[in-house]
Amino acid sequence: MPIPTHLLAQFSEESYYHVICKCIEGKKLFYNDDDRFFFLKRYNDFLYGFVDTYAYTLIDNHVHWLIKTKKEADMLLHLNSKETVKLTATHKNFLAGNCSFHELLEQQFNRFFISYALMLNKGRETSGHLFNRPFKRVEITDDAHLTQVIVYIHANIQKHGLLKDFRLFKWSSYKAILSSGATHIVREEVLDWFGGRDKFIGLHDAWADEYYAAE
Repeated sequence: MPIPTHLLAQFSEESYYHVICKCIEGKKLFYNDDDRFFFLKRYNDFLYGFVDTYAYTLIDNHVHWLIKTKKEADMLLHLNSKETVKLTATHKNFLAGNCSFHELLEQQFNRFFISYALMLNKGRETSGHLFNRPFKRVEITDDAHLTQVIVYIHANIQKHGLLKDFRLFKWSSYKAILSSGATHIVREEVLDWFGGRDKFIGLHDAWADEYYAAE
């Protein structure tokens, strides 16, 4: 069955997207914490310099992110700072003006997914595809939707009935945003968006209990 067009948004610069990747039915994305650590590391390896990350959650069979794409000029600077030997054909085409912004970013995500799948297959002595393709992405075009998506992502573990309290989940950005430790999340921008730490917590508490109780 074809994926609806609105779930396959075209990437454009300085825009917000809710990105979702799911594994093929019957498979798992993560078997232990080492897998999750590696997944986040590879995400940063492939997407740093291309997007800012506002929220994420890592469920066993799917992952959600809220991202904001960088300016095209910043992407060009990022790629020009790399050694030529480390540039892919897509990178070179983008630098030469022969590749669109969307094509570049879609390729970065797909390279990230392939890299992680290869590692997991090698470690489990399995083979074949891991992720459903294409991955879904929804453009966020209004303020209320942006706020709702951040809460939805953090409360997703509770929504699916995998934990009674999303605040206890280790593998989302909720705790990272509230902590003072190093993070790749744009923490201050998220807290400012909600109007500060207390309002961030309060809105999560209220909406999670009202809208995202286990179905």
